[in-house]
Amino acid sequence: MAVDLMKLPKVTSIKHTVEPVWAKDTGRNSNSGAFSGTFVGWFDNLDIKVGKTTPEELQQIRDAIEIPIIEDVSFYDTKKNTTKVENFYGTAIGVEINKKTIIYPPFSFSLKATIRRGDM
Repeated sequence: MAVDLMKLPKVTSIKHTVEPVWAKDTGRNSNSGAFSGTFVGWFDNLDIKVGKTTPEELQQIRDAIEIPIIEDVSFYDTKKNTTKVENFYGTAIGVEINKKTIIYPPFSFSLKATIRRGDM
């Protein structure tokens, strides 16, 4: 199911970056201090900020992103200055739940693409 992040309740901003990903063997060489390891590739990353939400709005957001793979997410690719569609790994929402709360405070979450970029 395609997800339009801007149509999720109370989304205030979406920041796109392209981040490097390294394998588990990456680190600093203890003798020289040089950084070494296996470079996996460049991956699209989205940082989404959400304003105050009601319990119903929070549930809508959770239903859309707390799944293993979020398919066909459209976003503005700042590296190519165009709209792009990509699959992203789902994530959990880190909002403090309090049954007495009617409105939840603003929060943010990040999504990382499932496939590395082939154009970098």
